[in-house]
Amino acid sequence: MKALPKNLLDRQETERLKTAEIVAKAISELESEGYRIKIQDLIKVTGLSRSVFSKPHIRQILVERGIVKPYYSPIPPDNNEIHREETLPKKKDKKKDEYIQRLLDENNQLRREVEILRGKIHILMHKVEMKRQNTP
Repeated sequence: MKALPKNLLDRQETERLKTAEIVAKAISELESEGYRIKIQDLIKVTGLSRSVFSKPHIRQILVERGIVKPYYSPIPPDNNEIHREETLPKKKDKKKDEYIQRLLDENNQLRREVEILRGKIHILMHKVEMKRQNTP
């Protein structure tokens, strides 16, 4: 098999590093804004395609930052199909429960933000009303 030219390998490595930097920067920005980061958020912020986030060098960043869980084999290969069928529904239920809890947490956070914004609007409306009453 023919080896790839060194300049091509260097360019690919440079692109990988650049992409990794873009993803890491986007994660930091979203974290600083208080987001619970999902890959969909990263796709919107970075403009990268979904397939980029399954590449090993990007996946490693996502795992290190706690955005996704590492790949693992939940069932040793010597187990039979019956055991696999018994454990999959439990894992699906657990994932659903975690997802629901995450959505509930986000919902509560957004509700608090809305309350704060409503309070600010209320105060501003009173200020405007006071100015109207004081001007001839």
